[in-house]
Amino acid sequence: MNASFPIASCTGSICDTSRMLSRPRLLILGASGRLGQVLAAQLTSDYEIIAPGRSIVDLAEPETLKVKLGELAFDLALNAAALTSPDVCEEQPELARRINAESPLALAELCADRGARLIHFSTDYVFAGNGCVFLDEHAPTASPSVYGQTKAAGENAVLAACPAALVGRVSWLFGPGGGGVPETVLQRVRAGEPLGFIEDKWSVPTSTLDIAQWVKRLLTDLAQVSGILHLCNTGVATWRDYAQVTLDCAHQHGLLDRAHAAHGLKLRDFPQFKAPRPPFTVMSNNRLAFLLGETPRRWQDALEAHIISRVR
Repeated sequence: MNASFPIASCTGSICDTSRMLSRPRLLILGASGRLGQVLAAQLTSDYEIIAPGRSIVDLAEPETLKVKLGELAFDLALNAAALTSPDVCEEQPELARRINAESPLALAELCADRGARLIHFSTDYVFAGNGCVFLDEHAPTASPSVYGQTKAAGENAVLAACPAALVGRVSWLFGPGGGGVPETVLQRVRAGEPLGFIEDKWSVPTSTLDIAQWVKRLLTDLAQVSGILHLCNTGVATWRDYAQVTLDCAHQHGLLDRAHAAHGLKLRDFPQFKAPRPPFTVMSNNRLAFLLGETPRRWQDALEAHIISRVR
């Protein structure tokens, strides 16, 4: 795995951590993903990052996980690894179950045995999405898709095996490293492609940089927080809203030479989707705001900061 942050050197399946024992050792699974990359980069000054690649720790083989992870010396763990494509999960449910439910269970059991702090990341897709009210941490999960069902099973397994663990649900991520809606929007503009985005699905765009800052506190002064916590910015959006704010900010800050307008599409316009998409999965971040002592910033403000960072 290529990484721009210092990690403990690995030989075979064992990481040599002897050179950096002065700092807590933080295991990050999924460190090459959209969220994991940002977590590793933002936490590297305070922790010794241990980021084993798939050749060392393969979540598709949960039966090997305890042995593999047991060989790694770590004090805390973040699990940002998952099979996140709803359509791939729908086509390969057994693989989704192994990666999204069974492997998190193995990690949680090991963390419970060691007394290691565990934060496991989940998704707003665990909800059925049939209502129109903000969903708090106590809202029932009833996902229509294999992806959401296996992620919900992973949540339950983690908390049953390690009650001191924290499950952080996230949604519609953007941030350094790209790969999200903002980058897709700008690529379409530059390629002269249509700017149609779904307008009958609602959630909360969320900054991975903001999540990393919240995680810093959840590993330190908020380390006793357990259970489920919604880690999202404030507000609500459709994909069309998300795209339009991206277009407006990009034009305002010089990334686009003229204004562009996104137009709306319906979920039914995408028969190629193999998995059903829950329409309304807007999460309430009231518990997060209470713990932080402040309301997380609006997603529009976080997105504008992300766009400005691309100009510099």
